[in-house]
Amino acid sequence: MAAEGLAGLLPAQTQLEYALLDADTSQEKENLVYQYLKRMDSRERDLTVPELGGDLQWLNTEGPISLHKDLCGKVVVLDFFTYCCINCLHLLPDLYALERQFSDKDGLVIVGVHSAKFPNEKVLDNIKSAILRYNIVHPVVNDADATLWHELEVSCWPTLVILGPRGNMLFSLVGEGHREKLFLFTSITLKFYKERGQIKDNKIGIKLYRDSLPPSPLLFPGKVTVDHSGDRLVIADTGHHRILVTRKNGQILHTIGGPNSGRRDGRFSEAAFNSPQGIAIKNDVIYVADTENHLIRKIDLELEMVTTVAGIGIQGVDKEGGAKGEEQPISSPWDVVFGNSISGTQEDDVLWIAMAGTHQIWALMLEDGKLPKGSDLKKGVCLRFAGSGNEENRNNAYPHKAGFAQPSGLSLASEEPWNCLFVVDSESSTVRTISLKDGAVKHLVGGERDPLNLFAFGDVDGAGINAKLQHPLGVTWDKKRKLLYVADSYNHKIKVVDPKMKNCATLAGTGEASNIVGSSFTQSTFNEPGGLCVEENGRLMYVADTNNHQIKVLDLETKILSMKQAMFQITYLCKGRK
Repeated sequence: MAAEGLAGLLPAQTQLEYALLDADTSQEKENLVYQYLKRMDSRERDLTVPELGGDLQWLNTEGPISLHKDLCGKVVVLDFFTYCCINCLHLLPDLYALERQFSDKDGLVIVGVHSAKFPNEKVLDNIKSAILRYNIVHPVVNDADATLWHELEVSCWPTLVILGPRGNMLFSLVGEGHREKLFLFTSITLKFYKERGQIKDNKIGIKLYRDSLPPSPLLFPGKVTVDHSGDRLVIADTGHHRILVTRKNGQILHTIGGPNSGRRDGRFSEAAFNSPQGIAIKNDVIYVADTENHLIRKIDLELEMVTTVAGIGIQGVDKEGGAKGEEQPISSPWDVVFGNSISGTQEDDVLWIAMAGTHQIWALMLEDGKLPKGSDLKKGVCLRFAGSGNEENRNNAYPHKAGFAQPSGLSLASEEPWNCLFVVDSESSTVRTISLKDGAVKHLVGGERDPLNLFAFGDVDGAGINAKLQHPLGVTWDKKRKLLYVADSYNHKIKVVDPKMKNCATLAGTGEASNIVGSSFTQSTFNEPGGLCVEENGRLMYVADTNNHQIKVLDLETKILSMKQAMFQITYLCKGRK
């Protein structure tokens, strides 16, 4: 094994990267990579990857895979990832496209090396759920102790390492956005070693975990919301790529999209989404964060039509915005909520967007209006409201100077003294507020004071910074009680926050990832709940219990425990006596 890890690649690959910048044609680039490979292959000593431990758990395979035995004669792409990371998710379409172009018979194998950030992500069952959710079809190894990560001195997620047929390290690509280089490096490496007769065409034993699962009425529902009347629920049935509109008893009124992913506007029967998350409903109009299509969609229940109102269908890198919605590229919107501009004459004239992909909060103007610390804006404009785009836990009186880390849930408290947006910032494990008077971003609970420390997580009830969360994904405001509820996803709990006292406490869940309906909230269990909402009268809370493929209902007033079965399961929980 090369003691220097990935650092051993840096001098030669940096030289190659600079040369590629000056290359004008594809042929020049291919020649530069080919010459680089000749130099790397003729080194006196290979930079080799150590063997993976035989006791590690593998997924999507018939059994453990040896890098130096089973993958000898293959070009291997190691993807160091963690399933919470939005940048890792952005890389998956590139890997999927690479797998479609080159198979194991062509000599290419992709191996996901899951190197967890959060303790919850070390658990094999949770990684299984993520593999299903994100349709990962290549082998994945659970390197829970990050052994290979440390051996190679990997420093961030995602990192790709491309190996030659002897397990010899050839390239590394850090971060997202390297699709062209990934395809260039991989294709030329396959060509180079095929010419030398070192590529084997044997198949690798793939056994997809998804093929052993029974069908489910809901599949990884990400978010849920309720209309003003309390009679209709809207569910983002994320794994089935569809939106469901139902009655409280589970009777389905509308099925929009699904079961396969796609990107199509039109009538309900032909519309298609790709892993939709956040939803907001007003009267007969629903807005959808169509996450993996990088779009905001509008559903008209009266006309039974779906249209696109923001995004261009490919991941954007713009961190400012300002174009008309359908011309403005956006990146992985994760939640949406209605709000009011500060000068508008109409209610709900802004759609706030948790833009997880750029670590920002954006706004789509539904009417002419003005945002705090901003100028007048025309209807249809889509732009950044808060967040610099740097992945940070930074609070600031100026919204553009604040920093978020994968904001994933939004809720609005328009009444005084709050008049703010509540934001669950998943990668910093915090809840933050954005003032709708002046745009100031402030801390509420979780995390710590260092804006660059995104590892201040845990499961601790307490006040302010002493409270600890683990990758929360959902938040909802209870107008009746003036309380905030948080889906503390990786702790498998629902937390309640008193924003006045900054106190955070467990409301429901034991902390165990399972599916038990107990005699009280704290004896019942969840599995990575991703979204939640409270009906207008404050009685019922609906929770998208994502990895249990259910919508659970918590009755915040009565002591009655009930369960109802309809077109899909809705589970009712009682509050229980203390």
